[in-house]
Amino acid sequence: MPKNNQSAILNKTTELIDKIFNLDNIYDSDKVSLTYMELYTLTFDCFNGNTYAYSTNRLRVPKEPAVTGEDLYVHLENYLRNKLDNVSKDIDNISNENILQYYKELHYNYKRLFKVLNGSYSYLSRRWIQHELDSGRRDVYKIDVVAEYFTYEINQAKTYLPEEKSTLTTLIVLLETIFLPTDIFNIIVGRLQLLVSDENKHQELAVLFEPIHQLTKLKNELLKLIETHVYQKAIESITDDLINNPLFYIETIVNIHGKYQKLIQETFVGDQHFVASFDKGYAKFANQNPVSKTTGITMTLAEILARYCDTLLRKGCENDDWNEKLNIIMIIFNYLNDKDVFMKFYQKMLRKRLIDQLSVSDSYEETLISEFKKKCGYEYTSKLEQMIKDIHLSDDLTNEYRTYQEDIHGNETSKIYSNNFLEENNFFSVVVLTSNSWLFSHPSDIILPIEFKTIYDNFTTFYLSKHTGRKLILLHQYSKGELQINFTTKKYRLQVSTYQMLILLLFNQELIWTVEQIQDKTQIRSELLFEILLGLLKSKLLIADDPLTLNSRIKLAENFISDKTRLNLNLPSKPNEQKDQSHLVTAAVDERQMVIQAALVRIMKKERTLKHSLLIQQVIQQLTSNFKPDISLIKKYIEILIEKEYFQRDSNDKDTLHYLA
Repeated sequence: MPKNNQSAILNKTTELIDKIFNLDNIYDSDKVSLTYMELYTLTFDCFNGNTYAYSTNRLRVPKEPAVTGEDLYVHLENYLRNKLDNVSKDIDNISNENILQYYKELHYNYKRLFKVLNGSYSYLSRRWIQHELDSGRRDVYKIDVVAEYFTYEINQAKTYLPEEKSTLTTLIVLLETIFLPTDIFNIIVGRLQLLVSDENKHQELAVLFEPIHQLTKLKNELLKLIETHVYQKAIESITDDLINNPLFYIETIVNIHGKYQKLIQETFVGDQHFVASFDKGYAKFANQNPVSKTTGITMTLAEILARYCDTLLRKGCENDDWNEKLNIIMIIFNYLNDKDVFMKFYQKMLRKRLIDQLSVSDSYEETLISEFKKKCGYEYTSKLEQMIKDIHLSDDLTNEYRTYQEDIHGNETSKIYSNNFLEENNFFSVVVLTSNSWLFSHPSDIILPIEFKTIYDNFTTFYLSKHTGRKLILLHQYSKGELQINFTTKKYRLQVSTYQMLILLLFNQELIWTVEQIQDKTQIRSELLFEILLGLLKSKLLIADDPLTLNSRIKLAENFISDKTRLNLNLPSKPNEQKDQSHLVTAAVDERQMVIQAALVRIMKKERTLKHSLLIQQVIQQLTSNFKPDISLIKKYIEILIEKEYFQRDSNDKDTLHYLA
């Protein structure tokens, strides 16, 4: 490259820029246009390889290419640096009261200069930068140099401009407009999108991060790209077969979390803005449950996570590393929007684990509840803690009652006995539950056999002698027991519900009953009775006419035989279970209206007077730990509370609310 040609072109560039900057009459449009065309032509020719040496008589003589687009940008950069350095030096020698006047005098010159430079370099910017991008260069447009200059200029401005003044913001916007015009900005963003989407180029992205994170406009665009990338890649990682396996599903999405969290840490050095962008994209993915779109199964993340916890906490699950599993649970829990819905499912599943003694470890149960409490507060876990407490107290109570019985009856084993079924009540145990924490439905009335009623009455007398003023309600729909078959040569043991036990014990009195007679004797409601009878008929313990009606005769299968000696007949009804799951979601959503209204009243009672928008903001802050409140719902309940005369709008400012004591 002939150096003399290069120097001649760069000198000519300087000459034209100086001419624009130093025009005496800033309104002389002809002179500005003429100079602009010279500068534009020069940059056009340089980019297309038609560089020229200039003679003193302005005749252009074609020469070999001597200047590239990069040369012109570097030259322009140095020119502007020198200009700004001079401004900085001038400021150091000017008193504070004259600084603004100094800026005002230079304002028109700089404004005209940047306008002309932006226009004359626009062709070069579009063509040369795209050429460099296509060539795979990292230092396109010298982003690092632009960022360095931004930092320098802003630091200079902070010396003389208070940060709280909007002037500083205006300066930043102006710098972005000058150095990142729309066409250049779009080219760079396009390149960043390619780097983000290609995981083999994240090292290159890491190199660009340092200068980009200093440029607000580019940084915000990169944050959007990261959010979208994490969401889309996570969606692509999920397959339909995961939905029916909560263990596999939860651990799969946690692996996705770890993968992209590592990307953020390594590529963006853990920058909190990029961490927040990653969290936003991941939360959108996790709570959306992409599998439901293709399978039609509407199981939410709240239910899947509750099932995951239930699977881990049940007997038979081997947790070699409980701390690792606990960490997995809390990672997903932290991203969960509907923590109130999750708690409904979790409480229901905990109830079954505790009542049926299915928990693998009391310590695991208590540790997990403690973690939920740290995240969401005492109110969130208070019922769970009371449930655990009730179980521990009930264990002690059962032991006390057995001692009490032994003192009365000695070591004699009490039995409910006849020819066909036998129940030994020396294994009697009881669980006394706090009604507000367990939320059991009130039982329908049934008729207990005299033997059961005697046991229940004896325990009630014992309990009320220790706790006066309390009321015991027998939750027979959740109770269970064990019977021994006594009419076969081989002794079988049956695990049965209370309802099943009532029906089977009737066959100690008679071998044949009609359905209507069984209902009269037990008072089990018809729909439930038919369901229980069908289960017992399926087990082949009982035999009946087909189809089953109130007049059907039910008889004992005296030739009953089974390969197993212990049979569990107390199995849940899946259709009812699915209906119950839907009810839990509905109940949680319905409760939100009361929670939102309570939060509104609580905040206004404290503040007394508050702007409408600030009230909404405080409600969101208070409730986000349990669920993500909908702004439209908050507004709706504000209007309801105004109608109920809890709040009142200010007569002079409709956006201001007052609390009415």
